[in-house]
Amino acid sequence: MPKISPEEIAFDIDGVLADTIGAFIQEANNKYGIKIRYEDIREYDLKKAIGMNEDILLDLATKILYYPLEIGIKPIDGAVDVLKKISKKSRLLFVTARPYKEGIQKWVLSYLKDIDKSLIHIIATGTHEEKVPLLKSYGIRYFVEDRLETCFLLKDASITPIVFEQPWNKKPHPFIRVRSWKELEKIIDLS
Repeated sequence: MPKISPEEIAFDIDGVLADTIGAFIQEANNKYGIKIRYEDIREYDLKKAIGMNEDILLDLATKILYYPLEIGIKPIDGAVDVLKKISKKSRLLFVTARPYKEGIQKWVLSYLKDIDKSLIHIIATGTHEEKVPLLKSYGIRYFVEDRLETCFLLKDASITPIVFEQPWNKKPHPFIRVRSWKELEKIIDLS
C-alpha cells in the first residue's frame, strides 16, 4: 500500500485521539465504585457492553460529552506527537459524531496547544452517518475510526476506513487495522 498523503486523512476523536473510555472507567470507579476493565468493553454501545444503571450511564456520558477536560480524558499514547508531525504537512481534520463541539474542541486545543490553531478543524456531525458526506466534501480518502459500523458506511462511500483497534472492534472485518499511533504514523507520508 502506498503511503497516505496527510491532506487525504482525517480522524475521529473518541477512541482514536481521546481515551474517552479510560476516563469513563475511572469516573465510574471514583464516583460510583463500579469496577470495569477496559478489555471487557466488547461493544461500542456502552449500555449493551456493561449493563450499567441508566442514570449512572447518563451522568457519566453527560460529563464526557460536555466536560472532557474536567473529567480528565487523556490523549491516546503517541497521538499528540504524530499529529504535530502531520500538522507540518497539512491541516488536521477531526470529525466526531458528538452533538456539540464546544467541550471537545476545548479539549483538543488544550492538548494540541503547540500546533497552529488555524490548522485544527473540528466538526461535530451529531450522528455517525453524517460523517460520510462531510468527509466527502473535504476530499478525504482515509478516515481513522474505532466504530466498525461507521467503517462499513465509509467503505460504501469509497472512503478507506482505518480501524484504530479497541476491545469493541475486534470482530472480523476487511479494513486496515492499526494498534497504535506509531503504527498509524508508518502508513502516512511525512517525508
